Order: sequence, then structure tokens, then C-alpha cells
Amino acid sequence: MNFNSPERLLNPYPDYAIWRKDQPIWWADDIEAWVVSRYDDVRAIMKDAKKFSSTAMGERDHEISLPLLTDDPPKHTQLRAIVNKAFTSRTLKAMELDVEDLVDAMLNDLDPIEPVDISAEFTIPLPIAVISKLMGIPFDRKDDFKRWSDALTGTSNANSLEERMPQIMEMAAFFQSLIPERRQNPGDDLISKIVAAEVNGSALEDMEIVGFNMLLLIAGNETTTNLLSNLLYYLADHPAVWETLRAEPDKIDAAVEEILRFDAPVHWVSRRATEDVVISDQLVKAGQNVFVLMGSANRDESHYVDADKFCLDREKKQDHHTFGHGIHFCIGAPLGRLEARYALAGLLNRFKKIAHAPDAKNERTNSSMLRGFHHLWVELG
Repeated sequence: MNFNSPERLLNPYPDYAIWRKDQPIWWADDIEAWVVSRYDDVRAIMKDAKKFSSTAMGERDHEISLPLLTDDPPKHTQLRAIVNKAFTSRTLKAMELDVEDLVDAMLNDLDPIEPVDISAEFTIPLPIAVISKLMGIPFDRKDDFKRWSDALTGTSNANSLEERMPQIMEMAAFFQSLIPERRQNPGDDLISKIVAAEVNGSALEDMEIVGFNMLLLIAGNETTTNLLSNLLYYLADHPAVWETLRAEPDKIDAAVEEILRFDAPVHWVSRRATEDVVISDQLVKAGQNVFVLMGSANRDESHYVDADKFCLDREKKQDHHTFGHGIHFCIGAPLGRLEARYALAGLLNRFKKIAHAPDAKNERTNSSMLRGFHHLWVELG
């Protein structure tokens, strides 16, 4: 049996439910990895960085590695310390006005008289604008940043790495060109901090700096973009929930948290077993890869009541796996939540309703890993 399937991209959840019930771990020939779907198994694997290495995430078919994502301790710990200061509560508090202003400016540019491609006009550019400001790169290159991110993550419509590689190398060249400038004239931006950072008394090599910045750009926009588009897709399907949120804006945070669980923007990560280990009665041998399905764990009926329902009053709010678990918990999670909160609040303040546009040509991301929309047409009123 294969893991990747065009039909599964539209709605993977029925298959996830079958796997949890009948095949909590199974071997997928096309990805040459074990697929793990139950909540407790997923959590245990993500928590144990010694038995399950992140190096499997680095085995992509291009030569540029992405630090943090593909590193284990102690290097992971050292690299994470570089960006920790950029995501403190104090820094995020200072970012709130910027995010609110960006939301207002983008929503002011929307013309609700006609159907709106809310992805192209709002959910894609907003996170790019925020991460661009943090990194100190020009937002007017937003189309390039999105194009490069899609190429690197494999979510574009390109059919092969050969088609994507020129854009990946273009992205790498852009960040490499910034290194001399930031060494000579450092600022308070993330790129300057990475260029100036040292690990064990030595500066990072240029290609490590390039990979670090590529990771920050894609992590800073892809997850939040997909979170927002999945949420708006759901709300367009459920006008009563939109009305509830307009009447009770104190539930906005709950709506953001619930969509993170219910229709996660990131559905899996891969790990490599460093020793023989048993998962749900199945022996996984040292060296074998494991696909950890957070998107399935988030719908596990043995852990969540009414797991397949979107519930604003859910008791367990932040025990999902969308931002990871353990040492690889997403460092940008608070920023993503902040952006989503202001984005949804801005929309609710302006528009009494949201609905799917008739005959809309919506386009989902072409990925089993990242779930969201490249194009999502809605009517706002």
C-alpha cells in the first residue's frame, strides 16, 4: 500500500480513521517508511529525540539542509538558542501593533462587492509580511518568497524536483547575497542575528546560514497561511459559527486552537529509529524511517470526545500535535496564533458573513504534509 494518493489530498481523514482502528502502524512502499497514526504513539515518538532522530527530515533530494528541522541535540539545542530571543513574549507583544496594522491595511484593500480569493489577497501575504519584517527582507518580493517556499516544500504544481530546483537555488542565492551586507552592517533583524551567531565558538558556515534563513521563511509563512485558509474554509461552510464568533469575540482564540486540531496545517513529520523499537506491537528496526501523522493523532477518538467535530468549547485545547511536541516544538507557534487571532478578528469586525463563492476554482496545496489552499474564493458581506 502507498501513502501518497491524489484522492487523499482532498480529504485524508476517513483513511486516517481506518488506519487508527485497523492499522495503527503500517509500511508504505512509496515512501519506504512506517506510518503511525494514533495519538499516544505519535506523542511518544515526537517526545523521544534519542530513539527517533530528526535526520530523516533532512533527506530531501536537494543539497541544502534546513538547520533545526533536521538536527538532533546537542546541535539542535545550540541552534535553537540563536532564534529563541526573537520569539520572546516581549518581542511578540511589540509585534502586536505591527500585525494589527498589516491586517487592517490588507483588509482595507479588499473589494467585497465581488468574490475574493482570500488566500491570494490575505492569508498568503499576511504571514509573509510578518516574517519579512522580522527577517529584514523586502515585502515587495512577496511573490518570489511564496514561489520559493512552494518550491522548497514541494507544494507547487511542479511535477518533479528538476522543475523546482531552479527556484530553490534562486532562493538560496538570495539569502547568500545578504550575508556580506549583514556582516558589514548588522541590524536587529533575524538574519543579522544568525549571521553573527556562534556555535562552540565558531561562526556558522555560509550554507548553514542560507539553510537557516530558508527554513525561517517557509516556517514563518506556510503554517500560518494554511491555518487561516483552513479556518476560513470551515467558517464559510458553517455560517452559524461565524455568527457565534461575531457575537462572542472572546471565542476567537478557541476557534484558532480548534482549527489547529481539527484541520491541521501540517500533517506529518518524519523520524528515523536509532535503535530497534516496538510501536503498537510492530518491530521498527534501527535505521528505518517513521512518518508521524499529527493530522491523524489530532482526530484520535480515543483521546478526544467528538474528535471529528469542530467544537469551540472543547476542554482539551492545546494538547494537539500541530506545532509538534518535545524539543522540536515550533518556536514560532505563539506568533502564528497571534497572526491568526488578529486576522480573524479583523474579518469578523468588518463582515457579517462569509460564504463559498459559487463556481469557485479553489486550489488546495499539492502536498500530503502541508494542508491548506493556494486559492480559496469566498463572498464577504
